[in-house]
Amino acid sequence: MDEAQIEAGVQRAAEALAPDVVRIRFSLGEDWTGDPSVFFRVVLSNEASRFEHLGKIADGIEAKITKEGKPEEMGLNYYFSFRSEAEQADLREAAWA
Repeated sequence: MDEAQIEAGVQRAAEALAPDVVRIRFSLGEDWTGDPSVFFRVVLSNEASRFEHLGKIADGIEAKITKEGKPEEMGLNYYFSFRSEAEQADLREAAWA
C-alpha cells in the first residue's frame, strides 16, 4: 500500500473540490472485518454541509477522492465521514484538524 500515493490523490482532490471542501484527512487501518482500509475524514464548508446540498456534494467528493487516490487499486476498502467547519470548531478533534 502506498500512503504517499493516497496523500497525493487527497491533495489533488482537496484542491479540485475547494471551496466546498475545507480539508481532507485520512488514516489507514482495518475495517470491522479485518480488511485493510482507508478512512477519509472530510471537513466541508458550512454552506456545503447544508442538508439540501450534502447528498450531491458528498457523492462528488467520494468519486473525486477515489479517482485521485485509487484505494481500490491498492486493495483497500474505503470509508468516508463528513463534518462541517462549525461542527469541527465545536468538537476540536485533532484527527480532523
